[in-house]
Amino acid sequence: MGTAFGVEAPGGYRPLFEQVWTTVETNFYDPGFHGTDWAVVGQRYRGQLGSVADDAAFQALVARMLGELKVSHVAIAPPAGSGARARGIGARFERVEGAATAVEVSPLSDAWRQGLRPGDRLQGPADALAGPIGSRVDLNVRTCAGATRALRVARVGLSASESPGWRWSRYAPRKGLSLGYLRVDRFDDGAAELADRAMSDLGDTQGLILDLRRNSGGNTSALRLASYFMQPGERPVFALYARSYLQSLGRRPSAADIARGPKTIGAYTDAAVFEAIGAQHGAAVFHSDPLPGKTRYRSPVVVLIDGETASAGEGFAWAMRLYSGARFFGRDSAGALLSGETFELARGWSLTVPVHGLWAADGRDLGDRPMTPDRRIEWTRADLCSGRDPDLEAAIDALAP
Repeated sequence: MGTAFGVEAPGGYRPLFEQVWTTVETNFYDPGFHGTDWAVVGQRYRGQLGSVADDAAFQALVARMLGELKVSHVAIAPPAGSGARARGIGARFERVEGAATAVEVSPLSDAWRQGLRPGDRLQGPADALAGPIGSRVDLNVRTCAGATRALRVARVGLSASESPGWRWSRYAPRKGLSLGYLRVDRFDDGAAELADRAMSDLGDTQGLILDLRRNSGGNTSALRLASYFMQPGERPVFALYARSYLQSLGRRPSAADIARGPKTIGAYTDAAVFEAIGAQHGAAVFHSDPLPGKTRYRSPVVVLIDGETASAGEGFAWAMRLYSGARFFGRDSAGALLSGETFELARGWSLTVPVHGLWAADGRDLGDRPMTPDRRIEWTRADLCSGRDPDLEAAIDALAP
Protein backbone atom coordinates (compact mmCIF):
# COMPACT_ATOMS: atom_id res chain seq x y z
CA MET A 1 0.00 0.00 0.00
CA GLY A 2 2.86 2.38 0.79
CA THR A 3 4.33 1.93 -2.68
CA ALA A 4 0.98 2.48 -4.34
CA PHE A 5 0.51 5.68 -2.39
CA GLY A 6 4.03 6.76 -3.22
CA VAL A 7 3.49 6.80 -6.98
CA GLU A 8 0.36 8.92 -6.58
CA ALA A 9 2.29 11.92 -5.25
CA PRO A 10 1.72 14.79 -4.95
CA GLY A 11 -2.08 14.37 -4.71
CA GLY A 12 -2.42 10.75 -3.55
CA TYR A 13 -2.62 11.55 0.14
CA ARG A 14 -4.95 14.52 -0.07
CA PRO A 15 -8.24 12.60 0.47
CA LEU A 16 -6.76 10.85 3.48
CA PHE A 17 -5.43 14.14 4.84
CA GLU A 18 -8.89 15.71 4.52
CA GLN A 19 -10.39 12.76 6.37
CA VAL A 20 -7.91 13.24 9.21
CA TRP A 21 -8.50 16.98 9.42
CA THR A 22 -12.30 16.64 9.31
CA THR A 23 -12.34 13.88 11.94
CA VAL A 24 -10.49 16.15 14.35
CA GLU A 25 -12.61 19.16 13.41
CA THR A 26 -15.80 17.21 14.11
CA ASN A 27 -14.86 15.23 17.21
CA PHE A 28 -12.17 17.07 19.20
CA TYR A 29 -13.67 17.73 22.61
CA ASP A 30 -12.59 21.36 23.06
CA PRO A 31 -14.55 23.82 20.88
CA GLY A 32 -11.62 26.24 21.17
CA PHE A 33 -9.06 23.63 20.07
CA HIS A 34 -6.83 24.63 23.01
CA GLY A 35 -6.31 28.04 21.45
CA THR A 36 -5.24 26.63 18.09
CA ASP A 37 -6.85 27.89 14.87
CA TRP A 38 -7.48 24.45 13.40
CA ALA A 39 -8.52 25.84 10.01
CA VAL A 40 -5.24 27.77 9.68
CA VAL A 41 -3.27 24.73 10.82
CA GLY A 42 -4.99 22.61 8.18
CA GLN A 43 -4.16 25.08 5.43
CA ARG A 44 -0.51 25.20 6.45
CA TYR A 45 -0.08 21.43 6.38
CA ARG A 46 -2.07 21.00 3.16
CA GLY A 47 0.59 23.14 1.55
CA GLN A 48 3.19 20.52 2.49
CA LEU A 49 1.42 17.53 0.94
CA GLY A 50 3.35 17.91 -2.30
CA SER A 51 6.49 16.62 -0.58
CA VAL A 52 4.78 13.48 0.75
CA ALA A 53 5.72 10.41 -1.26
CA ASP A 54 5.11 7.46 1.08
CA ASP A 55 3.31 6.34 4.22
CA ALA A 56 6.15 7.24 6.55
CA ALA A 57 6.29 10.82 5.28
CA PHE A 58 2.52 11.17 5.50
CA GLN A 59 2.47 9.84 9.06
CA ALA A 60 5.24 12.25 10.05
CA LEU A 61 3.40 15.22 8.49
CA VAL A 62 0.11 14.41 10.20
CA ALA A 63 1.86 13.75 13.51
CA ARG A 64 3.36 17.26 13.37
CA MET A 65 -0.06 18.73 12.61
CA LEU A 66 -1.71 16.84 15.47
CA GLY A 67 1.10 17.91 17.77
CA GLU A 68 -0.05 21.52 17.44
CA LEU A 69 -3.07 20.65 19.58
CA LYS A 70 -0.70 19.93 22.50
CA VAL A 71 -2.84 17.19 24.02
CA SER A 72 -2.63 13.50 24.78
CA HIS A 73 -4.78 10.79 23.20
CA VAL A 74 -4.22 12.02 19.64
CA ALA A 75 -2.28 9.91 17.15
CA ILE A 76 -2.27 8.67 13.56
CA ALA A 77 -1.55 4.99 12.88
CA PRO A 78 -0.71 3.50 9.47
CA PRO A 79 -2.10 0.20 8.23
CA ALA A 80 -0.84 -3.00 9.82
CA GLY A 81 2.19 -4.22 7.93
CA SER A 82 3.06 -0.78 6.64
CA GLY A 83 6.74 0.09 6.60
CA ALA A 84 5.75 3.35 8.31
CA ARG A 85 5.26 1.54 11.60
CA ALA A 86 8.47 2.24 13.48
CA ARG A 87 9.62 -0.38 15.98
CA GLY A 88 12.05 -0.29 18.85
CA ILE A 89 14.38 -2.89 20.30
CA GLY A 90 12.08 -4.18 23.05
CA ALA A 91 13.67 -2.11 25.79
CA ARG A 92 12.55 0.96 27.72
CA PHE A 93 15.05 3.72 28.44
CA GLU A 94 14.79 6.61 30.89
CA ARG A 95 17.21 9.31 31.94
CA VAL A 96 18.80 8.13 35.17
CA GLU A 97 21.52 10.28 36.73
CA GLY A 98 21.62 12.29 33.51
CA ALA A 99 22.12 9.41 31.07
CA ALA A 100 19.78 7.29 28.92
CA THR A 101 19.58 4.05 30.89
CA ALA A 102 17.76 0.79 30.25
CA VAL A 103 15.10 0.37 32.92
CA GLU A 104 13.31 -2.60 31.37
CA VAL A 105 14.32 -5.15 28.72
CA SER A 106 11.91 -7.73 27.32
CA PRO A 107 13.29 -11.28 27.58
CA LEU A 108 11.69 -11.95 24.17
CA SER A 109 13.80 -9.31 22.44
CA ASP A 110 17.02 -9.65 20.51
CA ALA A 111 18.38 -6.93 22.80
CA TRP A 112 18.07 -9.33 25.75
CA ARG A 113 19.72 -12.12 23.79
CA GLN A 114 22.59 -9.79 22.91
CA GLY A 115 23.07 -9.06 26.61
CA LEU A 116 21.33 -5.71 27.20
CA ARG A 117 20.23 -5.51 30.83
CA PRO A 118 18.53 -2.99 33.16
CA GLY A 119 21.10 -0.45 34.31
CA ASP A 120 23.08 -0.46 31.06
CA ARG A 121 23.78 3.08 29.87
CA LEU A 122 23.30 3.99 26.23
CA GLN A 123 26.19 5.81 24.62
CA GLY A 124 24.22 7.88 22.13
CA PRO A 125 20.66 9.20 21.61
CA ALA A 126 17.76 6.90 22.49
CA ASP A 127 15.66 8.27 19.60
CA ALA A 128 17.92 6.37 17.19
CA LEU A 129 16.47 3.08 18.42
CA ALA A 130 13.22 3.29 16.41
CA GLY A 131 13.11 2.02 12.85
CA PRO A 132 11.52 -0.55 10.52
CA ILE A 133 10.82 -3.93 12.07
CA GLY A 134 13.53 -6.45 11.25
CA SER A 135 16.22 -3.82 10.70
CA ARG A 136 19.20 -3.59 13.01
CA VAL A 137 20.76 -0.81 15.03
CA ASP A 138 24.29 -0.56 16.41
CA LEU A 139 24.50 0.35 20.09
CA ASN A 140 27.33 1.13 22.43
CA VAL A 141 26.44 0.59 26.07
CA ARG A 142 28.20 0.92 29.39
CA THR A 143 27.27 -2.10 31.49
CA CYS A 144 26.64 -2.24 35.22
CA ALA A 145 30.06 -3.89 35.58
CA GLY A 146 31.70 -0.85 33.97
CA ALA A 147 32.57 -2.47 30.63
CA THR A 148 31.79 -0.88 27.26
CA ARG A 149 30.07 -3.18 24.79
CA ALA A 150 29.10 -2.81 21.14
CA LEU A 151 25.78 -4.50 20.32
CA ARG A 152 24.07 -5.01 16.99
CA VAL A 153 20.41 -5.39 17.88
CA ALA A 154 17.36 -6.24 15.77
CA ARG A 155 14.33 -3.98 15.93
CA VAL A 156 11.27 -6.00 16.83
CA GLY A 157 7.53 -5.68 17.10
CA LEU A 158 6.50 -6.42 20.66
CA SER A 159 3.14 -6.00 22.29
CA ALA A 160 2.15 -7.49 25.58
CA SER A 161 -1.07 -7.97 27.46
CA GLU A 162 -1.88 -9.56 30.74
CA SER A 163 -5.35 -10.71 31.63
CA PRO A 164 -6.71 -9.70 34.00
CA GLY A 165 -3.77 -7.33 34.67
CA TRP A 166 -4.45 -7.29 38.41
CA ARG A 167 -2.48 -9.14 41.07
CA TRP A 168 -2.43 -8.92 44.81
CA SER A 169 -0.68 -10.50 47.78
CA ARG A 170 -0.26 -10.19 51.53
CA TYR A 171 2.98 -9.57 53.38
CA ALA A 172 3.64 -9.92 57.12
CA PRO A 173 6.87 -8.08 58.02
CA ARG A 174 6.41 -8.98 61.68
CA LYS A 175 3.97 -10.77 63.94
CA GLY A 176 0.65 -9.00 64.22
CA LEU A 177 1.14 -6.83 61.12
CA SER A 178 -0.22 -7.72 57.69
CA LEU A 179 0.24 -5.48 54.65
CA GLY A 180 -1.55 -5.78 51.33
CA TYR A 181 -0.05 -5.21 47.89
CA LEU A 182 -2.30 -4.61 44.87
CA ARG A 183 -0.88 -3.96 41.41
CA VAL A 184 -3.24 -2.71 38.70
CA ASP A 185 -1.92 -2.48 35.14
CA ARG A 186 -5.22 -1.45 33.53
CA PHE A 187 -8.77 -0.41 34.44
CA ASP A 188 -10.60 -2.20 31.65
CA ASP A 189 -14.00 -3.89 31.34
CA GLY A 190 -14.23 -6.39 34.18
CA ALA A 191 -12.10 -4.34 36.57
CA ALA A 192 -15.00 -3.66 38.95
CA GLU A 193 -15.36 -7.36 39.72
CA LEU A 194 -11.61 -7.66 40.22
CA ALA A 195 -11.67 -4.69 42.60
CA ASP A 196 -14.29 -6.46 44.71
CA ARG A 197 -12.27 -9.67 44.80
CA ALA A 198 -9.03 -7.91 45.68
CA MET A 199 -10.56 -5.83 48.45
CA SER A 200 -12.35 -8.88 49.86
CA ASP A 201 -8.96 -10.59 50.17
CA LEU A 202 -7.05 -7.53 51.42
CA GLY A 203 -9.70 -5.70 53.40
CA ASP A 204 -8.45 -6.82 56.83
CA THR A 205 -4.82 -5.76 56.31
CA GLN A 206 -3.26 -2.99 58.42
CA GLY A 207 -1.83 -1.15 55.44
CA LEU A 208 -2.13 -1.30 51.65
CA ILE A 209 0.21 -0.52 48.76
CA LEU A 210 -1.58 0.31 45.49
CA ASP A 211 0.92 0.01 42.65
CA LEU A 212 -0.15 2.08 39.63
CA ARG A 213 3.28 2.32 38.03
CA ARG A 214 3.00 1.78 34.27
CA ASN A 215 -0.81 1.71 34.53
CA SER A 216 -1.73 2.76 31.00
CA GLY A 217 -5.38 3.61 31.64
CA GLY A 218 -8.71 2.05 30.74
CA ASN A 219 -12.10 3.43 31.71
CA THR A 220 -14.20 4.61 34.65
CA SER A 221 -14.17 1.14 36.22
CA ALA A 222 -11.36 2.74 38.27
CA LEU A 223 -14.13 4.37 40.34
CA ARG A 224 -15.18 1.00 41.76
CA LEU A 225 -11.78 0.52 43.40
CA ALA A 226 -11.47 4.17 44.44
CA SER A 227 -14.86 3.99 46.17
CA TYR A 228 -13.43 1.54 48.73
CA PHE A 229 -11.30 4.38 50.12
CA MET A 230 -13.90 7.16 50.19
CA GLN A 231 -16.53 8.04 52.76
CA PRO A 232 -19.71 5.92 52.63
CA GLY A 233 -22.44 6.90 50.22
CA GLU A 234 -22.06 8.36 46.77
CA ARG A 235 -20.63 11.68 45.66
CA PRO A 236 -19.70 13.34 42.35
CA VAL A 237 -16.07 12.57 41.60
CA PHE A 238 -15.52 13.85 38.07
CA ALA A 239 -17.37 14.77 34.90
CA LEU A 240 -16.70 13.83 31.29
CA TYR A 241 -17.84 16.41 28.75
CA ALA A 242 -17.95 16.10 24.98
CA ARG A 243 -17.76 18.88 22.40
CA SER A 244 -21.55 19.12 22.06
CA TYR A 245 -22.07 19.88 25.76
CA LEU A 246 -19.20 22.36 25.99
CA GLN A 247 -20.47 24.22 22.93
CA SER A 248 -23.97 24.50 24.40
CA LEU A 249 -22.56 25.63 27.74
CA GLY A 250 -20.47 28.33 26.07
CA ARG A 251 -17.94 28.59 28.91
CA ARG A 252 -15.74 26.54 31.20
CA PRO A 253 -17.72 24.12 33.41
CA SER A 254 -18.11 25.14 37.05
CA ALA A 255 -18.59 23.18 40.26
CA ALA A 256 -22.29 24.16 40.11
CA ASP A 257 -22.61 22.73 36.59
CA ILE A 258 -21.09 19.47 37.75
CA ALA A 259 -23.24 19.29 40.90
CA ARG A 260 -26.45 19.48 38.88
CA GLY A 261 -25.18 17.43 35.93
CA PRO A 262 -26.55 14.04 34.90
CA LYS A 263 -25.58 11.48 37.54
CA THR A 264 -23.90 8.26 36.43
CA ILE A 265 -23.05 5.37 38.78
CA GLY A 266 -21.64 1.99 37.85
CA ALA A 267 -20.68 2.66 34.21
CA TYR A 268 -17.77 0.24 34.29
CA THR A 269 -17.29 -0.63 30.60
CA ASP A 270 -16.23 1.37 27.56
CA ALA A 271 -19.68 0.87 26.03
CA ALA A 272 -21.45 2.04 29.20
CA VAL A 273 -19.34 5.20 29.39
CA PHE A 274 -20.02 6.20 25.78
CA GLU A 275 -23.70 5.28 26.14
CA ALA A 276 -24.08 7.46 29.25
CA ILE A 277 -22.44 10.47 27.62
CA GLY A 278 -24.39 10.04 24.40
CA ALA A 279 -27.73 9.64 26.16
CA GLN A 280 -27.11 12.76 28.22
CA HIS A 281 -26.25 15.14 25.37
CA GLY A 282 -22.48 14.95 25.78
CA ALA A 283 -22.25 15.09 29.57
CA ALA A 284 -21.93 12.58 32.39
CA VAL A 285 -21.05 13.17 36.04
CA PHE A 286 -19.58 10.02 37.49
CA HIS A 287 -20.29 9.35 41.16
CA SER A 288 -18.55 7.10 43.64
CA ASP A 289 -20.13 3.71 44.21
CA PRO A 290 -22.16 3.30 47.42
CA LEU A 291 -20.84 -0.30 47.63
CA PRO A 292 -23.88 -1.93 49.23
CA GLY A 293 -22.85 -4.83 51.44
CA LYS A 294 -19.12 -4.10 51.02
CA THR A 295 -16.63 -3.07 53.71
CA ARG A 296 -14.64 0.09 53.07
CA TYR A 297 -10.93 0.19 53.71
CA ARG A 298 -9.85 2.35 56.65
CA SER A 299 -6.15 1.49 57.14
CA PRO A 300 -3.26 3.60 55.73
CA VAL A 301 -2.73 3.50 51.95
CA VAL A 302 0.33 4.33 49.84
CA VAL A 303 -0.13 4.71 46.07
CA LEU A 304 2.89 4.24 43.79
CA ILE A 305 2.95 6.31 40.57
CA ASP A 306 5.51 7.05 37.87
CA GLY A 307 5.86 8.70 34.47
CA GLU A 308 3.87 5.91 32.81
CA THR A 309 0.85 6.17 35.10
CA ALA A 310 -1.58 7.58 32.55
CA SER A 311 -5.18 8.19 31.50
CA ALA A 312 -7.63 6.27 33.71
CA GLY A 313 -4.71 5.41 35.99
CA GLU A 314 -4.28 9.14 36.58
CA GLY A 315 -8.03 9.54 36.99
CA PHE A 316 -7.91 6.96 39.78
CA ALA A 317 -4.95 8.75 41.35
CA TRP A 318 -6.79 12.09 41.31
CA ALA A 319 -9.88 10.50 42.86
CA MET A 320 -7.70 9.06 45.63
CA ARG A 321 -5.98 12.39 46.24
CA LEU A 322 -9.21 14.37 46.37
CA TYR A 323 -11.35 11.94 48.37
CA SER A 324 -9.08 9.67 50.43
CA GLY A 325 -6.19 10.07 52.82
CA ALA A 326 -3.78 8.07 50.65
CA ARG A 327 -0.16 9.13 50.27
CA PHE A 328 1.61 9.08 46.91
CA PHE A 329 5.19 7.89 46.39
CA GLY A 330 7.26 7.87 43.20
CA ARG A 331 7.48 10.36 40.36
CA ASP A 332 5.10 12.65 38.46
CA SER A 333 2.47 10.81 36.44
CA ALA A 334 2.31 11.08 32.65
CA GLY A 335 -0.06 14.04 32.36
CA ALA A 336 -2.16 12.17 29.78
CA LEU A 337 -5.65 12.35 31.22
CA LEU A 338 -8.36 12.63 28.57
CA SER A 339 -10.87 10.24 27.00
CA GLY A 340 -9.95 9.20 23.48
CA GLU A 341 -11.74 7.37 20.71
CA THR A 342 -10.18 5.63 17.71
CA PHE A 343 -11.71 6.27 14.28
CA GLU A 344 -11.11 4.00 11.29
CA LEU A 345 -9.99 5.89 8.18
CA ALA A 346 -9.53 4.93 4.54
CA ARG A 347 -7.00 2.34 3.38
CA GLY A 348 -6.50 0.81 6.83
CA TRP A 349 -5.32 3.95 8.63
CA SER A 350 -6.72 4.92 12.03
CA LEU A 351 -6.84 8.11 14.07
CA THR A 352 -7.20 8.55 17.83
CA VAL A 353 -8.82 11.80 18.99
CA PRO A 354 -9.64 13.03 22.54
CA VAL A 355 -13.43 13.21 22.50
CA HIS A 356 -14.10 13.94 26.20
CA GLY A 357 -12.42 16.27 28.66
CA LEU A 358 -12.36 15.56 32.39
CA TRP A 359 -13.23 17.90 35.26
CA ALA A 360 -13.09 17.31 39.01
CA ALA A 361 -16.23 17.86 41.07
CA ASP A 362 -14.88 21.24 42.25
CA GLY A 363 -14.72 22.47 38.63
CA ARG A 364 -10.99 21.90 38.24
CA ASP A 365 -9.93 20.94 34.71
CA LEU A 366 -7.92 17.72 35.10
CA GLY A 367 -7.23 17.30 31.38
CA ASP A 368 -3.62 16.16 30.92
CA ARG A 369 -2.79 17.34 34.44
CA PRO A 370 -0.05 15.21 36.02
CA MET A 371 -0.20 13.95 39.58
CA THR A 372 2.74 14.99 41.77
CA PRO A 373 3.78 12.54 44.50
CA ASP A 374 3.87 13.48 48.16
CA ARG A 375 7.24 11.78 48.39
CA ARG A 376 9.45 11.91 45.32
CA ILE A 377 11.75 8.93 44.87
CA GLU A 378 14.46 9.11 42.23
CA TRP A 379 16.00 5.82 41.20
CA THR A 380 19.74 5.44 40.79
CA ARG A 381 21.63 3.32 38.36
CA ALA A 382 22.78 1.19 41.27
CA ASP A 383 19.12 0.42 42.04
CA LEU A 384 18.57 -0.84 38.50
CA CYS A 385 21.79 -2.85 38.43
CA SER A 386 21.03 -4.53 41.76
CA GLY A 387 17.36 -5.18 41.02
CA ARG A 388 16.13 -3.07 43.94
CA ASP A 389 12.74 -1.33 43.95
CA PRO A 390 13.14 1.90 45.98
CA ASP A 391 9.45 2.84 45.55
CA LEU A 392 8.23 -0.40 47.05
CA GLU A 393 10.83 -0.35 49.81
CA ALA A 394 9.81 3.19 50.82
CA ALA A 395 6.12 2.21 50.88
CA ILE A 396 6.79 -0.80 53.11
CA ASP A 397 8.92 1.30 55.45
CA ALA A 398 6.14 3.92 55.67
CA LEU A 399 3.47 1.33 56.50
CA ALA A 400 5.63 -0.81 58.79
CA PRO A 401 7.95 1.63 60.62
